[in-house]
Amino acid sequence: MSPLTEILTKTSLFEGMSVEDVDSVAVRTVIRNFPKNMTVLSQGDDTDSFYLIIEGKVDVFLQNDKGKEIIINSLVSGDSFGELAPLGRIPRQASIITTEESSLGIISRQVFMDSLLLKPIVSMRIIDLLIARIQDLTEEVSSLALDDVYNRVARVLHKHAEAVGDKMVTDKLTQQDIANRVGATREMVHRILKELKTGGYISIEGKHITIEKKLPSGW
Repeated sequence: MSPLTEILTKTSLFEGMSVEDVDSVAVRTVIRNFPKNMTVLSQGDDTDSFYLIIEGKVDVFLQNDKGKEIIINSLVSGDSFGELAPLGRIPRQASIITTEESSLGIISRQVFMDSLLLKPIVSMRIIDLLIARIQDLTEEVSSLALDDVYNRVARVLHKHAEAVGDKMVTDKLTQQDIANRVGATREMVHRILKELKTGGYISIEGKHITIEKKLPSGW
């Protein structure tokens, strides 16, 4: 088994597939390394490759013509993006930027389509991925449309937190990061976090936020 084949078998798309099937894709996959804060794809780009995150982390974001941004998802090692472009030959619907040094596997449209046509399990995995994308997007749109800023901030904190001992601690999040995810100003996010901290609901150390107790239902 080649090193790349071994890596691909651990991604959500190819996990559980035979080594032979994965290897047929691995030999045609191009690996590129990207530094932190580099734009991999831009909204509106006319490209049709599919991407696997081998190592690293990226943000998926939308931007209007005035430069305002909103982050709609964060993806990590084992995730993938760009499924729609090779399927529908449509421009990129969102931009992708690395948030840490990242290694990406790039699969051309031809290889992608060959895999779909020849390997039914890949087709089913793509369907599962697209369903998950739709569910995530529906939740994000629902939150932006129906929740107030406080509840959107609380949702982001919970979404990006993992258990560390008996507490929930977020990955690295700046106030601007949170603002970009909830469609609010950094000043508004600062006020919310400050009051949560004063109330003992959270503590902040560097870029990590610890949820000390159940967050209030409203603000």
